[in-house]
Amino acid sequence: MSLHLFSTPVQCTQCGTTVEDPTVQRCPNCGARLKERRAPRRLAGVEQRYGSLRLLLGIMRFLGVIVFAIGALIFLSSLGTTSTSLSQSGALFVGSILVAVVFLAAAGLFELLIDVEENTRSSFKLQQMILEELSEDRTPAAAEAAAPSMPAATAPAAAPAAAPAADGQPLAPAAA
Repeated sequence: MSLHLFSTPVQCTQCGTTVEDPTVQRCPNCGARLKERRAPRRLAGVEQRYGSLRLLLGIMRFLGVIVFAIGALIFLSSLGTTSTSLSQSGALFVGSILVAVVFLAAAGLFELLIDVEENTRSSFKLQQMILEELSEDRTPAAAEAAAPSMPAATAPAAAPAAAPAADGQPLAPAAA
């Protein structure tokens, strides 16, 4: 179970190419299928974290299943015996169910928290990429406006923007 917020750039698992387009299903470089477009572990430029914690969560899930299975086996093996041993094995079975639920719920909660943290990191990385692209797009325009090397006679005249009048109709720009 993973929590995914939006489509982001993904890195090909075969060749490592970063694919920006969210509609592409195959890597343009090697042709390998891009299986999971939104998984935080596959985001381009976001380092993979929590590998050992994910392993521990898998072990917790496995132990939860094992505890449940042992409790069920003990309960099923005591079905033909006296009522006192049946009630004891029933209590043991209910206890094993509770322990298994605690293991599975804790593992699921930690998995959710890891996914939220990874999505937060990846969304921050995506925001930084967007801001960098916007600053790169604005940099040439700002450099042209502040460039004193261009003579005034060859510089294109900037037409003033038409301001809206009180009734909402745009006014004609003033002629220089």
